[in-house]
Order: sequence, then structure tokens, then C-alpha cells
Amino acid sequence: MSDTERWRHVELLLHDTTIRHYVRVGGLFMLLFAQPLTTICAMKTSQVKVDEGRLFVTFDRTPIEMPEPLDDLIQQHMTRRGQASYASRNNQWLFPGGAPGKHLTTENIRRQLVDRGIKPQASRHAALFQLAAEVPHAILADMLGISATTATRWATLSSRTWGHYSASRRENNPSDQE
Repeated sequence: MSDTERWRHVELLLHDTTIRHYVRVGGLFMLLFAQPLTTICAMKTSQVKVDEGRLFVTFDRTPIEMPEPLDDLIQQHMTRRGQASYASRNNQWLFPGGAPGKHLTTENIRRQLVDRGIKPQASRHAALFQLAAEVPHAILADMLGISATTATRWATLSSRTWGHYSASRRENNPSDQE
């Protein structure tokens, strides 16, 4: 998938109000943060925090500040999470399913994305490729909850080994040398 196509899909999910909120949010987590749909569907509301007007999502250990307008879309989603039955609405799942106490099934989001021409696996790989080129692999692994080996492999595929990262941090931040 080309970067242009990926960003076209991001724009669609950000702005097309005919698409259900949970599909838009889940699809954007995949397209922007390379999260697999299985992980997205099993996310909990505790992974979303608002601090001083800024919205953070924690995919693994590191909270990531959500950019506008994604932060607004997530907040809207939090007020009306999915198509869940009344009995399961007030539970821990960010994407509650129709069965009480269960999260949304991966197929539910996947099917709706595919219907709009968004291929989940190709989209996630495109996001991983771009992120690996922009973020050092050690940080990428912590942010996204992927193994260091996987992050290194994607960095290599994107032609960024990040071997220079530690040295450049020392040059740009002399206080680290003390």
C-alpha cells in the first residue's frame, strides 16, 4: 500500500460521518499506530486518559498523545461506545460487543473496513513501515507493544537501523553526558 493511499484512508475515517464511530476509531488506530485489529478490539477504557485537556491512549506501556481531530473522535466514541446491547454498555471494553461482558469481534471492524476498500493487513504493514522509518526501534517497540526484534526488522525494511540514534542524542543533549 502506498503512503498516499494510506493517508487517503486516514482522511476517510477521520471525516466520513456515515461510518460508525467504533470502525473509524479502530481503523485509525490500525492506520496510524499499526495496531492489529485483535489488539484494538480487546482495548479497555482504562487505556484512554484525558490529562489537562489532552487525550492519551496507551497501546502497551507508553501513553501516546492523540492528535486533533482524532482526539475529538475518540472522546465522542467514549460517550457512545459501539452497538453493544444495553447490558454490556457499562463495562471495561473500549469496543464493547453485543454479548454482555465481551468485547467487539475483530471481524465486525474488519468487514466494515474492507467494505470501504481498506485492507487491514496491508494498512497495518504500511503504518509499521512508516513508523519504523520515523521512530527508533526501541521506542517503537515500547509505544506499540511489539517485540524489539519485530521493531528492528521493520526498521531494517524501512532502511533505518537507528544505530546512530544514541550518538545523536548525546550530541544534541550535552546534559546526558554528565
